[in-house]
Amino acid sequence: MVKATLKMFLCIAALASVSTFAHADGNSGVIHFRGEIVEGGCGLSPQEQRVNITCSNKGKPVTHTVALAGLNAWSVRGDSLMHTNIHYLDPQKRLAIISATYE
Repeated sequence: MVKATLKMFLCIAALASVSTFAHADGNSGVIHFRGEIVEGGCGLSPQEQRVNITCSNKGKPVTHTVALAGLNAWSVRGDSLMHTNIHYLDPQKRLAIISATYE
């Protein structure tokens, strides 16, 4: 009797834990953030075959002009370190996504 009750309890506990994870919503849109943002990000302004990147360096804006071909693994150190990467969406290299990662 005790073994049957223990097995039943373990089964119920296992099912309860699985159902808890099944109901967790990964798309709830809630981000818990600790700390503070002390400096804004860099501004990227695409031009014909280049991008103007304006970042803050010691509180003053500094603009760098980078050719599109040079955006893969390009980085700048200002008030924060930023790396860029470019991913072309078409073979003609007319549409691209530029990503900026801050450290």
